[in-house]
Amino acid sequence: MQTDSATIGAPLMLLGLLGGFFLCFYGYVLKNLLVRLRSVVSGSFVALAISLYAYSKVPLMTALKNENPLINLWQVIFNTNDFAGVILHLASFSIGGLFLFVLARNKAKLIQSIVAIFTAISMSLIIFLLLLSFLPFTPSAIVTGVAMVVILAFSLTRFESYMALESAITGSLIVAWLLARFWYLQFWLFFALWAAFAFLGILNQMHMLEKRGTENG
Repeated sequence: MQTDSATIGAPLMLLGLLGGFFLCFYGYVLKNLLVRLRSVVSGSFVALAISLYAYSKVPLMTALKNENPLINLWQVIFNTNDFAGVILHLASFSIGGLFLFVLARNKAKLIQSIVAIFTAISMSLIIFLLLLSFLPFTPSAIVTGVAMVVILAFSLTRFESYMALESAITGSLIVAWLLARFWYLQFWLFFALWAAFAFLGILNQMHMLEKRGTENG
């Protein structure tokens, strides 16, 4: 099990848990806001990942395979000995988020498919980084690869339902990760918490979607 040396303070954990539980069970209530926010996050994460891989591939891979991968990744992004690299990564992060935010406002089918692909890739990146806190690089990459195929298929075919599903999964990930990091839980406990909260959150949000569809019908 890999660990990050930084501990989580109680106030930060409480705020994170409140936000995580809301996303898990009621994220769809803020669907329009979440879609816009998600487009910014998607574009920023994917653009940053491309920038890191293209410009800092060797230190990036080393950081991800070492102990404390999240801390090492942060040091790669903000490398004090490479000012040009820092500017490039920050610019990619900002431009990518702005670019996809603008695209997400276009309702054309092709554009929405591009947004859905970015959304699926960015969600996979988030899952990968969270898994690295508990598993070595290779198992994390395998699990993430399988998850990305499922996420991409669902995102491209039923994007509205996917956003509710992702909200539940993201919220449950936040809750499970915070609890696991705060109490130093093992991976199987983290995974069990994630699965349980995700299942309940998905049930609740799918019920909200079905109820809304019935009312509109």
